[in-house]
Amino acid sequence: MDKILSMRIFSRVVESGSFSAVAEHMNCSTGSVSRAVSTLEGQLQARLLQRTTRKVSLTEPGERYYQKCKKILADLEEAEAEAGDAHTCARGTLRIHCVTELGLAQLTHSVLEYRKRFPAVAVQLKFLPRMANLLEDEVDVSIVSAPTLPDSRNVCKLIGHCERVLVASPAFLQTHAIESASDLDEHALTPMPFRVEPNDHHVKLSLVKPAAQSTAPEGSGQFAINDTEAIRIAALAGAGVAALPVHCVIDDIRAGRLLQLFPESRLQNTSVFAVYSSRHHIDAKIKTFIDFMTSHLRAVLDASLLSEQAQPGLNRLARVMENA
Repeated sequence: MDKILSMRIFSRVVESGSFSAVAEHMNCSTGSVSRAVSTLEGQLQARLLQRTTRKVSLTEPGERYYQKCKKILADLEEAEAEAGDAHTCARGTLRIHCVTELGLAQLTHSVLEYRKRFPAVAVQLKFLPRMANLLEDEVDVSIVSAPTLPDSRNVCKLIGHCERVLVASPAFLQTHAIESASDLDEHALTPMPFRVEPNDHHVKLSLVKPAAQSTAPEGSGQFAINDTEAIRIAALAGAGVAALPVHCVIDDIRAGRLLQLFPESRLQNTSVFAVYSSRHHIDAKIKTFIDFMTSHLRAVLDASLLSEQAQPGLNRLARVMENA
């Protein structure tokens, strides 16, 4: 007989003081109850109960064993209760990985908002510039950005789409001629995921000075950065042109701190996925986090750069150029 079951039977005999009462409660024979206790005594090589026709009482070893049994069974019941409602009650520690290219600030704010709604969940947030291995990196959920994901045994849920735009600071554009797509490479802070459509290379950006008036330092070249927030800082400082997610720079564009280049041309987009290990018996903290990110982060990603939002910044630069 299972030892845990035998411990439960023994504890109930102690608490009820009767083998027959336990047998009736468990819908089994009195002999089965007696054999369970006898098996424990045989395994422990100690008498646990004194049996008479009138009552059942604990021996000294039985008293010590009963106290230990009570604690073990209570801990087991608590563990079973916690495991049993893990799919309905969000609590415990959630280990999250995010790729840095989606923006540290935006992702951190999203996670903080999740914790406000689910304060019983402790979060361990890890940023890596690459996709995570859920097992090796000890991650419950990974938020990644990619055109597509490789086939794997993991579950991948589409959260939304990340659109990128070309941006540079007004100060940079006053001193550097970016008149066509072919002018980008020299000043690119990031790789240029530029979709060159027919005649795209003939599109002119009329709000820059001619190349002859450029005051770029002699010998300046490409300055490449691999972190989205660092790229944004460099672009704001006038270091060059960057392809950045809309949601990371939309406030800068609206405020005129950055200007969008070639708004009529679209860059290559990526999809944002939540990756986790299994659809079966999914833990509530994982399910609530994925549901939250699907709604909250998708709303952030869907902040589109419309022409009427970018135009005020372009008009400000045009006025500056006219007065230069």
